[in-house]
Parts: sequence; C-alpha cells; structure tokens
Amino acid sequence: MNHGKDRYVRQPANASTCWEPMYRLDVPLDPLERGLLMTGELWRLHRVSHFGAAALASPVKHSRYEHTLGVWALAKTFFPEWRELHAAALLHDIGHLPFSHAVEKAIGQDHHRMTEQLILSAPIAGLLSKHGLSASDIVDLLNTDSPLTHRSGFLGLDHLDSFLRDTHAAGLYDRHPAELIRNIRFEGHVVSTDEETASHILEAVVRDHRIFLHPYHLALDALLSKAVLGLIRETPCFAEEIRTMTDDRLLARFESSGDDEVRAMAKVLFHQPHRLRPSEAHAPHAIRAEVRKLYPKQPLVNGVPLTELRDDAKLLLQELESLRGVFFYRID
Repeated sequence: MNHGKDRYVRQPANASTCWEPMYRLDVPLDPLERGLLMTGELWRLHRVSHFGAAALASPVKHSRYEHTLGVWALAKTFFPEWRELHAAALLHDIGHLPFSHAVEKAIGQDHHRMTEQLILSAPIAGLLSKHGLSASDIVDLLNTDSPLTHRSGFLGLDHLDSFLRDTHAAGLYDRHPAELIRNIRFEGHVVSTDEETASHILEAVVRDHRIFLHPYHLALDALLSKAVLGLIRETPCFAEEIRTMTDDRLLARFESSGDDEVRAMAKVLFHQPHRLRPSEAHAPHAIRAEVRKLYPKQPLVNGVPLTELRDDAKLLLQELESLRGVFFYRID
C-alpha cells in the first residue's frame, strides 16, 4: 500500500494525515487536531519518556508523545465520529512530569490534575473553543468511563496502547501490534476480540508488568525521585518548575546542581546504572522501591472475559499479584 513517499516526515502544520508507525495507520487530521499537535504542551511530550527512569538503562525508550499519538490513532480508527474522544486522546497525558510516573508520588504531584489544569487554561481551552468543543467537557470525559479509560478490569484504548507499545519496544511480542488491532472491536467502552488475539493481548499485559515492575527498574525510579527531592531542598520553587520540564532539562539541572549528593546520584543514573545493586533493608543508605499499582486488565471475547474461557489466562493474570513487594537497593 502506498501512503506517499513523505508520510514519515510530515509535520502536523501542513499535513492532512498523520502516520502512526507501530499500528501502520495513516490517520486523517482535522484542523483542531492539527492545532493541538502543534501546541507546546503536546510537543513537550516528545522529550518525556513513557517508561520512566528505566529508559536510562534499557532499550525501551519511546516517548509520551508516541504513546499519545497511538492512543489517538486508535480512537480515530474505532470511533471516527467522536470528536471529543479524539481531543481527549491527544490531551490525556499533557500533565506528565519528566520521566512520567517516576517522581509524582515523591513530590506530591498528580499528572491527572495537572492535565486538567492545562486543558482548562490557554492555549488549549481557547483552541478547543475555536473548533466548537468545550474544555470542561473534555475534562469530564477524562474523568468518566469511556473507551479511552475506565475503572473496570477490562481494556480501554489508553492501557491497550501502553501494553502493546512497551512490549513491542522490548521485542517481547509474538504477533505485531499492527496485526492485533485489525482483529479488535469495541463492546461499549471495552476492547473485544477473538480468543487467539485476546490471548496475545493478555500476554502483552503480563509481560509489560514484568518489565516495568522489575525491582531494578523500580529502584531507578526511586533513585530519580531521591535526586529530585534533593533539587527541591536546594531550590524549593523547583517543585513547580519541574511541571513544565522535559527529561533532558531535568538531567541538565541534576548535573548543574550545587548539591554533591544530587550530582552523585545523577552520575549513577546517567553513566553508571550498573552500580545500583540489591541490598538488605538495614544497609546504610538503602534505597526503597515498592510496587504501588497493578493494572490487571483483559479484553473480552464475544462479551465474555478471557479468564472465564481459559484457565491459563486466569493463571497468567493472577501472576500479577506475585509481582507486589518492597525491594531495597544500594549504590556500590
């Protein structure tokens, strides 16, 4: 299929479509979407890692922007007439801090609330209004059950893209995501598919958890959080400044810090991650890492949860609980 020789280099400002490479979809762009993609709030996500501090020490390095584009492409594909959903898909992650979830809890920030604030402020709110949509309606959509995300144990677009994108980046997939989505449909707000495709998707859910909840990756996040807290002690207003930063700007701040301990932690994160080793809880300067949240999501098969059809699927999903724990690491 010929999508045109320039599909890989098109910029939103002058394009009628946007190429999503993982799903191999050439998605129509309307004027609102084109405008949103050109805002600084969305463009910043190019330089915010989806995989947290683990991106510093693993091959899984895709950005929040790539994830956002994937979620939006799926929303346009499965719900082509739902303009509010398309806008919500593009905007749902704009409040993320550098390295995504890694430092949120440590500094008392919540990317959901920050996302809402940005949507309700200029320039996003004005752009939505110019094209006939309400910023408050988009915020309401993000806070209610929809195909984008919901509070059930079943898959929506946001988590589906995360699981497929992370495992694809890690090379841990048996069928390419572009093939899997061709067999997907929606029952209400929920991903539904055939049994074979559902099994591949559930494998992606569990494999992704094994990667992002690996104790070593959690320890990298914990070390990053500790370094950020050091910057805040040094400069209290940094707690606000970080909200609009990108990964690279945060790294530069670490390396220019006047705090020797912050610079030492930054050196481990950026240049010597091999020095982070498992430790006993009582060891001096032990770094505590904890599994705080699981996402035990699954697709439906003709309206029935996969775990009700297959015992192996039930066992696979139950494996997630075994990943919970508290771990300790030290710097050698």
